[in-house]
Amino acid sequence: MATGAQARHTRLGTVSARTVARVRRTWSQGHVEGVFGVLAEQVRFRDPVGEIGLARDDQRTRALDLYASPRGRVRVWRGAELGLVADVRGELVRVDERAASAGPLGATGDADRRRVAGGLGLELDQRLLAGRLQLAPAVRLDVLRSAFAVPAGQGEQSDEGRDHTSVGVSPRLGMRLSLRPGLSLRASAGRYFRPPTLVELFGDRGYAVGNEGLRPERGTGLDGGLVVSTPPARTSLYAHAAGFVTWSEDLIAWTQTGPYLRPTNLDRARVAGLEAAAALRLLGGDLELRGNYTLLATRNGSAEPSMFGQPLPGRPRHELFVQVAAGHAYDLRGREFMPRLGATVEHAARTFLDPSGRFEVPARTLVGAFLELHLLARIHLALEVRNLLGARVAAWRPPVAGSPTVTVPISDFFFFPLPGTSLWTTLRVDLQPPRRPRTTERPS
Repeated sequence: MATGAQARHTRLGTVSARTVARVRRTWSQGHVEGVFGVLAEQVRFRDPVGEIGLARDDQRTRALDLYASPRGRVRVWRGAELGLVADVRGELVRVDERAASAGPLGATGDADRRRVAGGLGLELDQRLLAGRLQLAPAVRLDVLRSAFAVPAGQGEQSDEGRDHTSVGVSPRLGMRLSLRPGLSLRASAGRYFRPPTLVELFGDRGYAVGNEGLRPERGTGLDGGLVVSTPPARTSLYAHAAGFVTWSEDLIAWTQTGPYLRPTNLDRARVAGLEAAAALRLLGGDLELRGNYTLLATRNGSAEPSMFGQPLPGRPRHELFVQVAAGHAYDLRGREFMPRLGATVEHAARTFLDPSGRFEVPARTLVGAFLELHLLARIHLALEVRNLLGARVAAWRPPVAGSPTVTVPISDFFFFPLPGTSLWTTLRVDLQPPRRPRTTERPS
């Protein structure tokens, strides 16, 4: 079982800038729009005396992500709309390792990686039975060209990057049936395709490193459940309960690998569970109660005997979140001012770091509180106290017969120790005028 120790000389800094723009044109029979995005990011990780990793580290990673997506929706016949979405993405990652290890292969750690992805999706939205039944068959095609191989002498000594093309086809069918006003049945089934993210491929955080050789994750999923939604009023309710199951191939999972965590592909896996959520608004929204609960039953289907049948790492069996908030909108000389005060409780059952179920992360329960100030529905200031009770450690018994209970730090699902009581502040300014809610909206 790993333990936590303070790293006094290690530093991690991230600077990122993101811009998203949307252009939309609407007419009586449908609409077209374009979504464009640019992300530039630099991550600098310094471990000058090897406190976290196996050796000294001074790595600067720069990433550029360009995205464009034209899409549209048009009526094709009575009760039917056809939606089309296309997207293209270009990603560039440049790694500059200034403290290259002097290993036997003489690898520098430097590397330039590129990936170009294109996708095309088609969806038909058909309404029947006077709108009570909605069917949504869809299909999506994804093509990725990855240029991850590096010249000899570059990259890490164990670099697994290679040039390859991946293709994924994802058909899906969704259904919604209105049983009565405010009560509907929803279900979907289909395939999915998920390529690894840049963090999973090339991230280096000392205690967690990327894996250039990851394969895209694929699988089949089924889900179905009930949704309850009442009209907006002094008292309103939105709730849903659903069951789901997913069979995955090459599932991407973060696992314990020596002194750090690294994402790997698990040959086969199954994730099944139940999910429930509810949002209750009272007194016209002055009092709100929200909560969600997830029950998971996971199974590793890898051929490795030590992994077969074990629970998947990083996925606790039980997760619960509850929030209560109270506030009221006041008119201050013609300007709206709304303070809100609330509290949260979150619980996560134990989970594991490795696919063999040997390294355990103990359960945790954390309490928090927050204060929000909203002015003119445009300026939003939030003060949040996390881990209000200052929980820092948990009791854990090693999975060896006769082992005594030991004290370990309360941590996240990577076993990175969580802080004690901490204060977080957020300031958001909306430049666009707030939209007036429509009478058909439901609380989320």
